[in-house]
Amino acid sequence: MTSIPKETTQQKLIKAAIKVFAEKGFRDATVRQICKQAGTANINAVNYYFGSKEQLYKQILELIFAEYDKQAPIDFIDKTPEEQLVIYISTFCKILYQEGDSDATAIIVEEFTKPSPFLEEMVDTFNRPRVKRHLKMFKGLLGEGATDDMARDCLVSVSGQLLYYSFARPVFSRLFPDYFTENSHEQWAAHVFKFTLGGIEAYKREFETKG
Repeated sequence: MTSIPKETTQQKLIKAAIKVFAEKGFRDATVRQICKQAGTANINAVNYYFGSKEQLYKQILELIFAEYDKQAPIDFIDKTPEEQLVIYISTFCKILYQEGDSDATAIIVEEFTKPSPFLEEMVDTFNRPRVKRHLKMFKGLLGEGATDDMARDCLVSVSGQLLYYSFARPVFSRLFPDYFTENSHEQWAAHVFKFTLGGIEAYKREFETKG
């Protein structure tokens, strides 16, 4: 019988830190709280394995920000713009909405409202390369006549829908409890996709009218 490998101390500390940072925030969380959550009495464990609370938090941010690239297909750029839009929306829905991700979402919310010193580096490393791909995707969807500003507005609009639904889940789940199921993120992804295509069609009609 194959034995299940035990969690390493580093893994325990990361898991504990995600929980503590989600509850307390980056600035108010303490090394003592993280070590207690991890079940270790050695308060030097964080410094030993990660160097400091700050470096532990940065590593957690890297794990969270890298999740999209881990989930999205590697052949994204070989897909049609419509297929790319499906991947973009469904991947973010899966990451943001599934149960068990609430702590990671809480950390991202904290970054949006009270940015840590590491946010700029995260954006440059992870978001900026994606944005270039996604802007190209939206220009492909919009067709001839689309400007960079229009593609940007579409990207921001879709991202706003996905993030707001996720952040407001505690409210929505109380207003519409029957709608929040294990696979509800798939329904939301389909809705956002249709809603986005409707907006893009409105842009296209505007082109035709001006033409």
